[in-house]
Amino acid sequence: MSNTDQLALRLPHAPDTTTVELLYRTFGDVLIPLDKVRMQYFRNLNEDTFSEQLKVGRICLPVTTLDNSQKALKFAHIRHIAALIDSRAYQADEKQSRQTEQEKQ
Repeated sequence: MSNTDQLALRLPHAPDTTTVELLYRTFGDVLIPLDKVRMQYFRNLNEDTFSEQLKVGRICLPVTTLDNSQKALKFAHIRHIAALIDSRAYQADEKQSRQTEQEKQ
């Protein structure tokens, strides 16, 4: 079997293995239905707003389906969710660090 047709996974950075493990314990699978992702992490958004923000890239989360049907269930891969969580945590840490530096001056 050849992997030449398979696209490389492009994550901004490798997610922390602990984040992936905790997500797996929470959701119990590597493909998580977008509805569950929205309910867990984007409760402030209704289904339409969440879908729109995914489409325009405001929420940087690739959407996966297992077939090409328009009615196919939409999923997010656990590593993408973990990378998003870790990335946002890093950004928050950087922001707080800059604010602390400014306060010291």
